[in-house]
Amino acid sequence: MLLKYDDFKIKMPQLNFENTENIQSITEYIGQKRAYDSMILGIEIEEKTHNIFITGPVNTGRRTFARNVLTKYSLNKKTPNDYIYVYNFKDPMKPKAISLKSGEAIIFKKKLKETIEISFEALKKGIEGEDFSEKRTQLEDEYLKARKSVWDDLKKEVEKLGFKLQFTTNGAMTIPVYDGKEVTDEEYDKLPEDVRNSFEEKTPILRQLMEKAMIKITEYDKKYREQLRNLEKYWALFTISGIFEDLINEYSTNSDVIEFLNEIKNDIAENFQDILSSDESITNYYKKKYSVNVIIDNSSIKGAPVIEANDPAYSSLIGKIEYFSHMGMLKTDFTMIKPGLLHKANGGYLILDAEKVMRSPYVWEALKNALMNNEIKIENLEGKMGLSVVHTLEPDPIPLNVKVILVGEEWMYEVLYQYDPDFKKLFNVKVAFDTEIELNKENAEYFAGFVKNIVKQHELKDFTKGAVEELLKYSCRINERNDRFSAKFGVLKNIILEANYISDRYSDTIPYVDRNAVIKAIQKHENMFSLYRDKIFDSIKDGQLIIDTEGEKIGQINGLTVVDFDTYSFGVPVKITGNVSSAKQVGVIDIHRDADLSGKIHRKSTFIIENYFYSKYNLDEHMVFSGSISFEQTYSMLEGDSASLAEILVLLSAISKIPLKQYIAVTGSIDQHGNIQPVGGIIEKVEGFYYTCKLKGLKGNEGVIIPHQNIKNLVLNNEIEEDIKKGKFRIYAVKNVDEAIEIMTEYTAGKLNENGEFEENSFNWHIIKRIKELRKIEDEKSHKKRFWLWGK
Repeated sequence: MLLKYDDFKIKMPQLNFENTENIQSITEYIGQKRAYDSMILGIEIEEKTHNIFITGPVNTGRRTFARNVLTKYSLNKKTPNDYIYVYNFKDPMKPKAISLKSGEAIIFKKKLKETIEISFEALKKGIEGEDFSEKRTQLEDEYLKARKSVWDDLKKEVEKLGFKLQFTTNGAMTIPVYDGKEVTDEEYDKLPEDVRNSFEEKTPILRQLMEKAMIKITEYDKKYREQLRNLEKYWALFTISGIFEDLINEYSTNSDVIEFLNEIKNDIAENFQDILSSDESITNYYKKKYSVNVIIDNSSIKGAPVIEANDPAYSSLIGKIEYFSHMGMLKTDFTMIKPGLLHKANGGYLILDAEKVMRSPYVWEALKNALMNNEIKIENLEGKMGLSVVHTLEPDPIPLNVKVILVGEEWMYEVLYQYDPDFKKLFNVKVAFDTEIELNKENAEYFAGFVKNIVKQHELKDFTKGAVEELLKYSCRINERNDRFSAKFGVLKNIILEANYISDRYSDTIPYVDRNAVIKAIQKHENMFSLYRDKIFDSIKDGQLIIDTEGEKIGQINGLTVVDFDTYSFGVPVKITGNVSSAKQVGVIDIHRDADLSGKIHRKSTFIIENYFYSKYNLDEHMVFSGSISFEQTYSMLEGDSASLAEILVLLSAISKIPLKQYIAVTGSIDQHGNIQPVGGIIEKVEGFYYTCKLKGLKGNEGVIIPHQNIKNLVLNNEIEEDIKKGKFRIYAVKNVDEAIEIMTEYTAGKLNENGEFEENSFNWHIIKRIKELRKIEDEKSHKKRFWLWGK
């Protein structure tokens, strides 16, 4: 069937605006109801087993979809608590985590800092005041009086024994007294023996008296120090208690905060002499010790947090402990604990790129552990791997309540589902992102709103209705459907930006981006990636790649292939030749197959071709011929079955010796009964042959044959459409091999009559006739006389 332009043109819905200036932008996603319903299901089931995996191709806006849905949904959720790390007075290497109401962490930190500074100032002023000085003097006087009493009593006892008590820099000592005079060492040796013996007999008694006195003095010293310390502590607590009272009252319902504040008060009281030191570094140490490290701050968040990470690493996911160098040694403290993505998303949602999570070392395992255990445990990677020799902190784990959304392609989901048992336990919600959207009025209006959204975000010119329609057409083109447009909005965004640039550059007097600017943007965009395509077409133009587009030839046809790159794909015609001869063994020889230059699907198509011959022409084992097929000037691997219709036609031509039109190229797959099946890459294939014919000069009879099911895949560029409208290029759609035969030759295909024979002089009649001739040739070969030499 020869197609008219109306048979495949896009049925563009009526858009009720002249330009996008007065229409509303939209952030919702079009045509993704299935994905949206699955997303809401995953959000509302608040279990750790129901995290979400969004599947779909790149540039379909999966991340934006997730972000928009979650942002909207999160507004109605409760804002989660803040978390802080503080000094642990019982074990400094294990910082304590304290939960506060959302927005309170920053306030508490500020108020505590002010309280500490006021307390330090009050202590400084207080220690210089009369009250504390009088109490300390009184205590000191009592202490000195008690010490003096001990020494006075000791002095009396010593004098009774005939000695005198004397104090030196080295301590207390006793000196013998004889005849009312103190005896020196020299005089002592000259004393009568009985006097010396008397002094020496008293020495043990003196020693006992001295020891008892020293014990009392030591007790008084200890008691004095304790009393002085208690006085100082009591005075310090008394001085700062009123200062801390407001803060304690404000957080009276938070037992962790109250415990922390009381620990600070006691520590200040214990160390206030150091705190008031003139050494600023000591004062700063205590200020840091009493400070707060805000690890989760939700003060600027309304609802639940939505965090999106582009390239997560281990430390950026769970946080880390930093170090500083001091005198050649690495040190750390609780203020150097840094939060990760899980901390920021705690109580809300975390969007991650699945492939990047898998590629980053230890990230996937860390994420799974956090989700499994419902907590965030900060541990540096070197410590986890056993490579660190530095004694480090062990912060309290923070309870985790987060919904993780992984975004990846289908293959990534399948790999994880098949090979990671933990994945099945944690990610039970699959959000399948559709790649195409039905082209109707409602969706077309949403599409216009999407264009307006890009215009608004990037402060571009508004687009005319014609420009929006051209964008819609291009969206259908990249989707290869004339009734559905692509969901790859990332690609469309680039075209919108480039069209605005072209409008500014070449049409700066036009207030809107028009249709021509969009067409030029598409051309320039595709031209960026089409260097290799142009090289191939230059080879066709120069005759290096031989393609005939005129006349008719036996056993030769133009097939259509697609060269596919990640960024660009294009169609190229390929000359396919066939040859047939009588043979002892039936079969189709695929030269590429036998040379190991074809894939499994292509090899399968060769066997289908053989079976078609048996089915169509009732061949039996006595009807033998051999056919060969070759894709000329093709040296790479062949795959797919989209050339099987062309292969059938070239073999039929070779058998019947009926020529095929070289100005019509063929694509299509067949089944064993000769029915045509749809193939991919229709746009590229049609345009590839069109440009080949144009290079050689269009005569007006050129065209392509495609499967009838592929009519909906025809979204051609404006240049080809215009030539089709003018009758300069043709597209035929067929349902079976016979229809293709009648287009490619001047013969009718021919139907079987009541005798089981094809109509005389039809194409199939010539096939049967030729097969019989081949059989006759083979029979003659097998019955040829043989000459024997007989001996006498």
